[in-house]
Amino acid sequence: MTRENEKEQGIKGAVEDLKGRVKESAGALTGDDSARREGRAQQDKAESQQELAEKETELQQAREKAAIDEERQRREQ
Repeated sequence: MTRENEKEQGIKGAVEDLKGRVKESAGALTGDDSARREGRAQQDKAESQQELAEKETELQQAREKAAIDEERQRREQ
């Protein structure tokens, strides 16, 4: 996944979180338990999307470091 896609995934997560919070709050105000649960589920999905974006960023950074270390090792041989 490219850094642009990682950013997009993080943004999608933030938007989902906001939508979920609004839906959960609306459900709480109107007494609609279904909307509250749906909003909470949306927030959980958002958290997963944001965590995925973070992990993919970490993975990309580790790959880049490994490539640098591998190149350094080749030069030292």
